[in-house]
Amino acid sequence: MIAFLLMLAAMIAGVEFWSLRRGLEGVEYDVKPSKPVAEPDEALQLITVITNRRRRILPFIRVNENVPDALKAAVELRVGDVSNHRGALCSTVYMMPRQRLTRRTDFSLPERGRYLFLGATLEGGDFMGLSTAPVRVELLRELVILPRRVPADQVRQLMGGWMGERSVNRFIMEDPVLTLGFREYTGREPMKQISWTQTARQGRMMVRCQDYTVERTVTVMLNVHTFAFGSYGARMLEAAFSLCRGVCEALEDERIPYAFISNYSSLGMPDGFGEVGDGLGRAHLATVLEGLGRADCAGRDTLEGLVDRALSRASVGRGHIFITPVRNDLHPQLLARLRVATGEAPLALTGEDMEK
Repeated sequence: MIAFLLMLAAMIAGVEFWSLRRGLEGVEYDVKPSKPVAEPDEALQLITVITNRRRRILPFIRVNENVPDALKAAVELRVGDVSNHRGALCSTVYMMPRQRLTRRTDFSLPERGRYLFLGATLEGGDFMGLSTAPVRVELLRELVILPRRVPADQVRQLMGGWMGERSVNRFIMEDPVLTLGFREYTGREPMKQISWTQTARQGRMMVRCQDYTVERTVTVMLNVHTFAFGSYGARMLEAAFSLCRGVCEALEDERIPYAFISNYSSLGMPDGFGEVGDGLGRAHLATVLEGLGRADCAGRDTLEGLVDRALSRASVGRGHIFITPVRNDLHPQLLARLRVATGEAPLALTGEDMEK
């Protein structure tokens, strides 16, 4: 009898040890937001998938999902790592053999930025129900929240008549090629440039001097280095991001090609992502807006460096829209360099203009 009890105790101890060491073996966890890029306060879903690949019942699994602490969900969010702005969505599940469980949690995020979902800690109960064995699943899933949209009427009011003048100037010259005059043929010009009418009139070979119409392009510049500090500076910086979005959307509506440059550091993008070349269209705008959503306010370049990059592509006919958080960030001497290079003064807008 004693031998039987010792054997039973040994079996129970063995199963208990096995359940602690391998209780969650074969359990897989994955999570992702319902879309990678979204608007502030947009209704989203956090899709959690837990798979039991073993042929046994798992009566108890506690799931602690590592999520941003700014997340607003219908379920309770437990405070996690305060210093890193992390929280935890806690729940328990029961799983049958070979079962895949998909759960959708409604949530939203109120502010612009890049948010990370870093996996979860799974805790499985032991055979005797005395303790749990945690297993950490590390993932990296991200969600980019765009700057808040600004009403189009407000953006056009801030831009004044600048947009109308830009659109008119684009269509002053309708011909794709302009003939400026004629000069004598040197033998290096292509045959298609020879003007046979002028050749017959002058009695010698003459070629056309041509000039192409200038495409009225725009460079949108966003400066994130500001003299404003504290909560006011942060609010004006976010206003500048929203204003930048509104300006780019207004240029899209007018079909005016534009480039975008900034001195922010873009989180999650190894190349910095602070520059987008000339273009138009939904894909071009989406690239600019995602960069604004990923932007880190710390910045990776100085204001002088930002202006130097703008000057490297400046030319006659190219306009500049300079956006910065507060009026004290405007440096007349730097903006004057753009005016000299292009022949026209840049349009300067600030986040403070949004509160007028």
